[in-house]
Amino acid sequence: MKIKEIGNKKDKELVKFINDLKAKLLKTSFDVRTKESNKVREIRAIKKDIARALTVKRERELTAEEKGADKEKK
Repeated sequence: MKIKEIGNKKDKELVKFINDLKAKLLKTSFDVRTKESNKVREIRAIKKDIARALTVKRERELTAEEKGADKEKK
């Protein structure tokens, strides 16, 4: 998934998206380890999507903190 698509999600949707990806990662990892699946590359893609989503979430947190700090200075 592209970072722009992830960035368009609302905060609650983003948290749900991250949780869904983590569950998908767990299931896919388990399937690969038990040889039910050979989608090793999919694990890498899921991890990258999780990282992208967490990055967007952190950027939003930092932006909110900066706005709060700016208001306190005024």
